Formats: sequence, structure tokens, C-alpha cells
Amino acid sequence: MLTFRVAEEKDLKAICDLCADAFMEYDFYRPFVDDPGKRRRFIYDLHVQCFKAEIKRRQAVVGEDEGEIITAFSIHDPGRKQAGFSEYLATGIGMVLHYGITPFKWFDMYDKCVAPAERFGRENPDVYYIEILAVRPDRQRHGIGTRDIQEYMVPYVRKKGGGTLSLITNSVGNTKFYGSNGFKCFDYMKVPAAKTEIGNWCLSMKVE
Repeated sequence: MLTFRVAEEKDLKAICDLCADAFMEYDFYRPFVDDPGKRRRFIYDLHVQCFKAEIKRRQAVVGEDEGEIITAFSIHDPGRKQAGFSEYLATGIGMVLHYGITPFKWFDMYDKCVAPAERFGRENPDVYYIEILAVRPDRQRHGIGTRDIQEYMVPYVRKKGGGTLSLITNSVGNTKFYGSNGFKCFDYMKVPAAKTEIGNWCLSMKVE
């Protein structure tokens, strides 16, 4: 049985292992780190940085089945600004350099990806933003992500009086998943990423 709870510090390693495995082939990371082992470590370290902050803010959630964490996500309340170039430059430049990534290219890609969501948030003050949604690979395609949205996120927003759920994805497959859960695309563009380009979809769903 899937049960949800607010994540705690003791969950950090399990969450980051889950995210590293879930996002190994995600287009946001793959162009920058070719070696699979090195890429997994990079994704893990990046999510340590992210989830430490989310756990402290009590905005990280885990889903457990028989005591094992099989899904993790983070949802931001309206008015919280996305981390931008300057914030990540201050906290993450050493890590990016450690993995042989050109900092400007990484942070420039990140800022371009989040810009439409930032603009959407300014224009729509009721936006709840899904920062991360990850499901353990062996439990994917079993409805877990849908349950994250329909059993936790939608009731969470509804309980607070309603609003708009929004997110960014760089995977065309993810757009189909979110579309099946009621999200619609409000912005799409190609973003430079290392020596290639990645798709960047911004989606939203009204919750009443």
C-alpha cells in the first residue's frame, strides 16, 4: 500500500539514490556527462543539494510501500521563486566543475529552462510548482506517479483553496504522462545543452 509523508533528513540518501537511478537517461543531464557511472554520481550529488533544502523547508514528500521509499517529489507553494543563476553559482559551482562541466553552459541552460515557468508564476499568483517527481525505476509504469499527483498533490492544492499546478519537463514521454493527468502545455522551446539541444516543455493544470 502506498502511503505519503513529509520527508525527513534520514531519508536523504534513499531519495537521492532513487533520483539518480530514475533520471539516468533524462535529457537534462545526459548531454553534459557521457560516462554513465559519473553521470549517476553527478545526478546524486545534485539532488543531495536540492533535497537538503527541500527537506528543511518541509516541501519534500516521499511515498512508501511496505517501508521502502519508492517515490519522492517536491512541490513549492505560490510565490516561491525558482533558484536562478546566482543562487546555483554560489552553492553548486564547485560540484559542476568537479564533473568537468562548463559552469556557464550548465547554468545558462538551467536559467533558460526555468524562465517560462518563472514568467507563468508572475502572471498567475496561485501557482504551485512541482520541482521534482521521481519514481524508482522498477516501480515505474505502475501508476505510482499518477498517484503522487492525484492522491497527494491535487488534494494538497485543493485543501489550500485551489490553484494551478505547474512543472517543467525535458522529456517528450513525460509530456504524455502529465497530459494523461490533466496537464496542458503552455510553452515549448529548444534549449542549448552542451553540444546539442533539448526540448523544454512547461505544463500546467487548474485545481479547484
